[in-house]
Amino acid sequence: MNPDATVKIGVVLGSSRQHRLGERVARWVLATAKEVLGAEFSLFDLASYQLPFFDEALAPWDNPGRRPAPNVARWLADVASADGYLFAVPEYNLAVPAVVKNALDLLAHEADAKPASILSYSDTFNGGVTAGHEFRLVVSKLGMLPLPRAVPLPHAEELLDTGGHLAADSRFGQIIGQILPYALRELASYAAALRPLRQEMAAWDKPWRD
Repeated sequence: MNPDATVKIGVVLGSSRQHRLGERVARWVLATAKEVLGAEFSLFDLASYQLPFFDEALAPWDNPGRRPAPNVARWLADVASADGYLFAVPEYNLAVPAVVKNALDLLAHEADAKPASILSYSDTFNGGVTAGHEFRLVVSKLGMLPLPRAVPLPHAEELLDTGGHLAADSRFGQIIGQILPYALRELASYAAALRPLRQEMAAWDKPWRD
């Protein structure tokens, strides 16, 4: 753990498929994040939680007495422990995978007033930008604050090797190699700045969510 860490950022790997390209993306993000001062980045791999599809009778925010299964409780505790999130999401049929949306459907107020940075990726030229744009609406309705600039990663299979190392001889690799460090520092700064607001809001009544 970084002794200078003041905020915790959860890196949510939004794919549970076998042989996921997202594992390369997560390794790249976590390696780059080691250079960000004042923050600790942890991997929240959705495949490791084995979350059930949401089928509860009441919405989580309207069910304060719910007793989730241990794997769901672990996911909720991890989300609650973080001050902000980076979502690494692939694009499937112009949208994020169901495993990501389902994981967020299980949340109540664990992510309120926390910043979210979206890194969309694909093995095609568009970098999953359509999915990333739509995902902004989802995280905002859960009370998170999506940051203005997303990070699209096109041709991720070519830009990242299996160890998560970025191809330095690629022109776009050089560009994205500058964008990600900035995005991570930006996310950590927002998380720190919003902490007093979250502490104040914790005492407020939360009667509804649309």
